[in-house]
Amino acid sequence: MHQLKHFIAAIATVLPVVLALLLSLVLLQGCFGPPSIDDTMDEYTNRLSRVLDGSLTEDIHKLENSALLKNSALNKIGSQTHALLLIPSQTYPSLSDVGNNVTTLNINIREFYAIQDCELGRIVAERNTALGKTQLPSQRLQYEHRVLNALANCEARLKAAEDPIATTVGEWRKQKQSQYESVWANVVQTSSEIKLGLSMAASPLLASGNKDAKASVNALNFVNSLSDITRFDATSEGGVIKDSEELEEQLQIVASSRLPAKLWQTQAVLHNRLLMLNETLPGALSEIDCSNGMNSDKAEILRNVFYLFFIEQIQPIASTLNSYHYQLQPLWQQWSDSEVLSEPFKAHIRTHGIDNFAEYSAVMHAHVSLWQDFLGRCNLSPTASGAN
Repeated sequence: MHQLKHFIAAIATVLPVVLALLLSLVLLQGCFGPPSIDDTMDEYTNRLSRVLDGSLTEDIHKLENSALLKNSALNKIGSQTHALLLIPSQTYPSLSDVGNNVTTLNINIREFYAIQDCELGRIVAERNTALGKTQLPSQRLQYEHRVLNALANCEARLKAAEDPIATTVGEWRKQKQSQYESVWANVVQTSSEIKLGLSMAASPLLASGNKDAKASVNALNFVNSLSDITRFDATSEGGVIKDSEELEEQLQIVASSRLPAKLWQTQAVLHNRLLMLNETLPGALSEIDCSNGMNSDKAEILRNVFYLFFIEQIQPIASTLNSYHYQLQPLWQQWSDSEVLSEPFKAHIRTHGIDNFAEYSAVMHAHVSLWQDFLGRCNLSPTASGAN
């Protein structure tokens, strides 16, 4: 019994230390998660420069400090004219520049009392409350569904009773139908969740394990599908979003994943960093002697750096970026061509979802071609020494 007491006392003394060590390991594991694309590009550039005796880093610093790159307009680098890409948080328009003003139904007292037997009267009264006047864009869209459904039902009921106000209700229904797309556009342009998804990348894009990424593609397409009023039969339950929480859930997925912002920020980082390498690396590589197709030790080391960083770490992220871009490309094109979305909002979509992707793709292709030329000249394969 005496030994047992000593054992328990010893455990009690050691246990806090063990728990502290376990907590430290968990925290350390979090700290040493996958590196960001900026960190990877830093390491890639530094390793190349180290093999090239520091000349690459010096050339890049000169280029970065030049008047060309200080200019916010187009920058001429080498024989090509390029612009350094902005990240999405720098181009998202202010709320004052987007959004549509949608007028409410103008119903006088006599008309209001005439529709009291319809559900429409109660729904219109809700809009006039303090809470109704401060609806979020998504709540307003759901409200419009309810109004359209109630208008159709009320109009049919009044027609059956041969009530002349049925004509007035029919005019209200046509007015709300014509406004519907503008209400939907406000969900896309002014919802805080979509603004986060399209502008604020909370974490970098990873080669795999991007939280809610696929769900985000589906959520954005779900929001887009609500623009088509013909999908809903206003005389049935289909005229209302059946689950009032469904739209809110999909918007939360967009805000949680922030997939478009991650894609666009990652492509900007890759474009800008590879643009620097594409300008400075060819000169450095041209000094590597591979006479008569014979490779040198330095050429092999450079090949290994290219393989271990670009092929093994950067290309998988680029592949994931391309995959999600092509899944979302039809949506970006549709929004860019929309007549109800504002020009500043469409400019943001076109800039990152269409134009910047083309710029990024061209720079990525140029970087691969640069290495293909060098490795071909030195009779080397892209695979690193010892790699399977």
